[in-house]
Amino acid sequence: MNGFWAALGPNFALYLVYVATAVGVVSILATGKDKLAKQAHAPESAAVPRDAYDVAYLKDGRPRVVETAIAALLARGQLQLGQRGEVVASGPPPASPPIEQAVHQAAGPGRLASWVVRSPVLKPAVRTLETDLVQRQLVSRRRPLTGLGYTLTAIGVIVVVAAVARLVYDIGRGHLNPMVLLALVEIALTLWLCLVGSQRITKKFGERKVASLPPTTAGTALLAQAEQQAAAGGRGLEPADLVALGGFAAYPDKRIAGGLMPV
Repeated sequence: MNGFWAALGPNFALYLVYVATAVGVVSILATGKDKLAKQAHAPESAAVPRDAYDVAYLKDGRPRVVETAIAALLARGQLQLGQRGEVVASGPPPASPPIEQAVHQAAGPGRLASWVVRSPVLKPAVRTLETDLVQRQLVSRRRPLTGLGYTLTAIGVIVVVAAVARLVYDIGRGHLNPMVLLALVEIALTLWLCLVGSQRITKKFGERKVASLPPTTAGTALLAQAEQQAAAGGRGLEPADLVALGGFAAYPDKRIAGGLMPV
């Protein structure tokens, strides 16, 4: 132990501070980029949602988009609900949009709505919708400290272990190096930033088996507008519009709504 620390020399604490500072700066920049992404403004073409699928994605991400497509197909008779809650394709597939075509393909005997929501067949269609929403600046691909945050957290843990070990060594020699204490303070701030970002991801996306992109400020405003219109008793709302905002429970036919809801 003595030989190892002696080989590092007195500049070790200074190097430790450099590493902690670099990691902290990158973490702060990553957090700032996410905040900037969420402040994006919607272009003129995104002033109103194009269809119920925009609202569905902004409301509850990928799962709600699929639920909305199921509701649309059920309302048109292109899907049928079985006695056990399975959704079965009926008739030819819809001409568009791609998400409805994919849901029609995924449906079948024995396949519950909850299974269809997570079917891999839907991924290309959902990604197409996501790309459109990103281009219209309604959602952002810049999630707060995802892979970068976890990497920085791992680096931070390593630096903390090294700092604590050096601190114990210095105390044993009767000499407390203030630079090591500074490194501990800096890396504690870095870890806090990383873990806060990770908690935001876990809270919003961790309970979903299919992750979704977070809405920007413009996307949040568009969703609020759609919710206000629905709350005001907007006329002409189709089952897909209702499900986009309220999930399967909002389907107007309560018998079908009960069959779609998991027990």
